[in-house]
Amino acid sequence: MMDNEITSTATRAISEQYDAFQASLEALASLGVQQKYLNYGYQTSNEIGYEQTQEQLCLEVFGAAEIQPADVLVDVGFGSGEQSLLLSSHFEFAQYTGFNISANQVRYATHRAADRHLSHKLEYRHGEAEVLPGIADNSIDKLMAVECAFYFDRPRFYARAAEVLKPGGRAVLADITLANWLGFMGRMREDFKRVGTRGGNQREWERHLVTRSIRDINPETRPGVQRTVFRILKLASLARITGAQRREWWKMAFYTQLVAIGQLLGMVRYELIVLEKKAADSA
Repeated sequence: MMDNEITSTATRAISEQYDAFQASLEALASLGVQQKYLNYGYQTSNEIGYEQTQEQLCLEVFGAAEIQPADVLVDVGFGSGEQSLLLSSHFEFAQYTGFNISANQVRYATHRAADRHLSHKLEYRHGEAEVLPGIADNSIDKLMAVECAFYFDRPRFYARAAEVLKPGGRAVLADITLANWLGFMGRMREDFKRVGTRGGNQREWERHLVTRSIRDINPETRPGVQRTVFRILKLASLARITGAQRREWWKMAFYTQLVAIGQLLGMVRYELIVLEKKAADSA
């Protein structure tokens, strides 16, 4: 595990928020309340439970990456580490490195992998997706981002992804963006600028990477977004959570409700995006 300073003010605020989330989740776990994932899920049937839909979203990303036994993987925004354990139980790969801006989540995931004797295969680092400290250029087969790219400085992230991917390597994102006609919102607030519009983001990533596919998964993710609002409010009402932690959960519930409304009104897009670095002979 490597410790790297978070320099951006906006990123530092997100780091502190997720540190608070992790601390509260560990407190709730001591009461027997488990929250393994922090994504909105991918629901294809009303019979599927909430946690199963969250696992399925991760599996959709892993499947789109077409992971092979010899692959070297990078996963940005890995949460509490549950999705890396899910990955290791479903796929063969050579090495996995996860990056997270929450030091608490890096610590927790590292301990979980060690408990399962997976430290030789799963490594977690504290660092920004735009930097990926310690990752050599042209060394990664697949880079994945499950529902977190809207926190990134996207131009820097796409450029760095292109640097570390091998020729022919893929970047796969489960990504939330604003509708193209809402581009003006990025000029009003930094958080909306980071979310960006799909059209604006695509122009940025196509400076560095080729678009392999874009799949609309709004219908499958919309039910889970609203369920997540209710889940967050329930978690925030439980004991063992401090007032500061509760405020962070309420803030998350508010923004999640905005996503739910935005999806319903066509203001927000949720897509599974597969990008590729050009092979050397076609560059």
